[in-house]
Amino acid sequence: MKTIEAAEIAALDTNAVTLLDIRSKEEFERNGFSASVNVPFDEISTELSKLPKDKPVYVLCRTGDLSAEVAEILEDRDYDAYNIEGGYAAYIARLASADM
Repeated sequence: MKTIEAAEIAALDTNAVTLLDIRSKEEFERNGFSASVNVPFDEISTELSKLPKDKPVYVLCRTGDLSAEVAEILEDRDYDAYNIEGGYAAYIARLASADM
């Protein structure tokens, strides 16, 4: 499975990739990325077919565990999928350490 570090999220060209946030709708509404697509983990089985296959999909969850599972599922369905290691928690931790 392909992966990227959470700190690399900011460098993604959201016109060239799909950023898939699989956290709950509530978490996404509180602190989601504006250019991302929210499909909560419990809706994955019915909503994955709506994702475009013509660009890479970067999968984000809270900690990177569920997103790894979803990235594998996407790869099995011929998507160019990446897991964002550490998820949103790692991204926020990186921002906090950069502010110090």
